[in-house]
Amino acid sequence: RKDESVRTIVVGMHEALPESISANHSMNEYPSGTETGRRVYQMLLKMQNDSHKFVYVLASHSHYFMEGIFNTPYWKANGGELPGWIVGTAGAERYPLPPAAKDAKIAKTNVYGYLVGTVNPEGEPAGTIKFKFEELKEDSIPADVVQRFTKPFVHECFEDNRKTGPIQ
Repeated sequence: RKDESVRTIVVGMHEALPESISANHSMNEYPSGTETGRRVYQMLLKMQNDSHKFVYVLASHSHYFMEGIFNTPYWKANGGELPGWIVGTAGAERYPLPPAAKDAKIAKTNVYGYLVGTVNPEGEPAGTIKFKFEELKEDSIPADVVQRFTKPFVHECFEDNRKTGPIQ
């Protein structure tokens, strides 16, 4: 907390902390996850507010991309919003977006991609990380990969590897 040489905290986890836009598929799925996750969130929020450190929270459990996952009524009423992302876009069956996805800054389903973080981008305070989602399109798959797995298989991954019903 007091080490001023530490300007930034990046937290990576599998399931998103509770009370996110993706609460139906997060640490909210079990009581101890909700309790401990809320405690961790409050600790991170305190670190951001009291120690003036940049805090970024990344998760992957939900198979879609979302930025601004803590823009929820719960966190607005309980201390504030931390910058948060879900990047579950690496190949597993893709999920539909949750009902509150409209409250996210960005929400994308049925996509593949990855998040790039630029540390100390020009014109920003030291310790800032700027994150940008890089979407992969079917035509960007390397030829040797398409040859190895076949064009129909790669196409099926992009067109058919998706869940259409609600996440249970």
